[in-house]
Amino acid sequence: MSIVKSISTCPLFQGLDVNEIEIFQPAFKVISVPEGQNIITEGEPGTAIEILVKGTISISKALTLQPPDATNDTRDKALITLTGDTKPFFGEMGLVRENVNRTATVKAETDCEIVELERGKLLEILQQHPKVGFQVMYNVANKLARDLQRESQNVLKLTTAFSLILDE
Repeated sequence: MSIVKSISTCPLFQGLDVNEIEIFQPAFKVISVPEGQNIITEGEPGTAIEILVKGTISISKALTLQPPDATNDTRDKALITLTGDTKPFFGEMGLVRENVNRTATVKAETDCEIVELERGKLLEILQQHPKVGFQVMYNVANKLARDLQRESQNVLKLTTAFSLILDE
């Protein structure tokens, strides 16, 4: 099965037909990631967007802020687990912001297959095909808005919990 056909259900490409997704073929880089390996590490530079084609990943975030002179504290909190069934994409902050560090760690919980789209190549394609570019950027904005809404709810829950603890 071709990569284009296998990722046609990815939310990044929602609203595009297979011929429009085919435009991205030269930018696709297929990567196999063994179980237990990090795909993205929080704090490292982000220069690509990733699509999970096969396998299961977990996304986690460090629980503590590190002062520059502190020893590394590796405690983190698993936020979400995703499977390749829905062809989720992640790493979109590296697409919309230049010179941004990764905001979470993504780990392969099983052997995974990833399709990577490097920022420069992807933006070049989006500029050459404005209609397709608009739809892809709309899909990215939609994901970012959903993620922001979820995180706002989490902050509200955390604030409420702290408030209740302090009132006791």
